[in-house]
Amino acid sequence: MNKKYFPYLIMILPPLLWAGNFVVGRAVSDQHAPIGLSFWRWFLACSILLPFVVKPIWQQRQIILKHFWKIFILAALSISSFNSLAYISLQYTTATNATLLNSFIPIFILIITGIFFKEKISKKQILGVIVSLIGVIVILTRLDQQVIAELEINKGDLWMLLAALDWALYSILLKYLRPKDLKPMPFLGIMMIIGTIILVPLLAINPFNEQPIRWDQDMIKALAYIAIFPSIISYLAWNYGIQKIGASIGGQYIHLMPLFGAIMAIIFLDEKIQLYHIVGGLSIALGLWLSIQQHNQK
Repeated sequence: MNKKYFPYLIMILPPLLWAGNFVVGRAVSDQHAPIGLSFWRWFLACSILLPFVVKPIWQQRQIILKHFWKIFILAALSISSFNSLAYISLQYTTATNATLLNSFIPIFILIITGIFFKEKISKKQILGVIVSLIGVIVILTRLDQQVIAELEINKGDLWMLLAALDWALYSILLKYLRPKDLKPMPFLGIMMIIGTIILVPLLAINPFNEQPIRWDQDMIKALAYIAIFPSIISYLAWNYGIQKIGASIGGQYIHLMPLFGAIMAIIFLDEKIQLYHIVGGLSIALGLWLSIQQHNQK
């Protein structure tokens, strides 16, 4: 495989696994407290990853200490805040609405990088975002007027919009704050540790008057999935990809989430492929292709 294209391929993993996170999070929304689920997700992920990162973290401790506050900010945005906000959102809104609003991440990235970081955004990139977003809307609305009419804004949607803004900031700052000489595994490991610790006082204070998690077999399976796949594997892939191709391009892969969500429904819920799946999928693919072509021409 041409190494030039590897970052573009690896960036497919995060939206695929995060789509599963939204589906699972919504499925157990009546069994979990958002902050509690976020804490236990990262506590388990830390426990799994820790044996592999203790030594690298210790070996690179001087770099970590030197850049501690930069890593702290990234950990707070990605580990602590985003997932908690997303799980709060899923208490009040549908997975459909949440996924749609999550697709505003690339738009937030383009706006923030263009205004505050003075990054040049090409017309082709803007067109790519618009075309991909149209594909997202096609999949989520199924080209059905009744579905479109029932997409109402509630407080869950507002929480998800805040989560999308949070992730956009993380993706942008990752390029500027991540220590370049800190290797991927210790970087993710120390972020998970810091992010999980940040959640401890929130769990103790319980600002949203959350009820305790109801532990059963389904809850344990759900937690195992989100601790391994949307957490460890997705974050490693996302951090690597953003470093290689940048937030403006990488952020547009978020548009793949609704497509993967539809595919999961076909596989696990025996739904049939519909015309809107094909139209939406092609639109998303075209939008990504437009942006990637622009990036490769530089």
